[in-house]
Amino acid sequence: PEEITPLVNALNRLFERLARAFENERRFTADAAHELRTPLAALKVQAQVARRSKDDRERNQALDSVLQGVERASALVEQLLTLARIDPERSQAMSEVVNLEQVATNVITTAAGQAAQKGIQIEFHSCNKPLIGAIHEGVEIMLRNLLENALRYTPEGGQVCISIERNETQRITLRIGDSGPGIPKSERERIFDRFYRLAGQGTAGSGLGLSIVKRIAELNRAEIRLGDSPLGGLEVSVRFLCNAD
Repeated sequence: PEEITPLVNALNRLFERLARAFENERRFTADAAHELRTPLAALKVQAQVARRSKDDRERNQALDSVLQGVERASALVEQLLTLARIDPERSQAMSEVVNLEQVATNVITTAAGQAAQKGIQIEFHSCNKPLIGAIHEGVEIMLRNLLENALRYTPEGGQVCISIERNETQRITLRIGDSGPGIPKSERERIFDRFYRLAGQGTAGSGLGLSIVKRIAELNRAEIRLGDSPLGGLEVSVRFLCNAD
């Protein structure tokens, strides 16, 4: 009957959303299990080497490898937990007024030690009072992931530039550029996929950082784009479509 057509359409849309949610959950669980299996297997091997070794030097090397493996596994688990926390449709969470300059300053201060270890100079510029309507925790996680990613791939003695701009329509845009190797244009769309990492990269990582950034951008109604940095590496720009009233 024509009268129940809206109900039928609404139910169909609900079932489609449920199907996508179940598929995403299944794929995420499978991917997470696969990613955790490798570091755990390596930990087991190194622990066995340390246990059987009678040479102090060999034992210490194996134990050092165990510690490094634990650190990598811990970082991966932390990223997985973050992704799991923001992945469900929680856009119902109330947005608040977020001062993007203040959040960026806090994130840069926290990352100063990591930058100093590699001799990387962080440059920061901001427009006056860049206020946006967003989920504060999500914006902070997004900024932290973007900065850590830039620092990770920027060589020693390099540069990272962070800027916050306001365009003629009063929209706020965050830009993070670095002097690293950059990303080929053919690979730029794929790096937002979970666990995807570029071949030949010598740095450790889980392949989840930019997936988290993309998801947070979606929840905060922001557009994210990749381009070439004036410093020679990659530039990530996040344009927030919802300014604070």
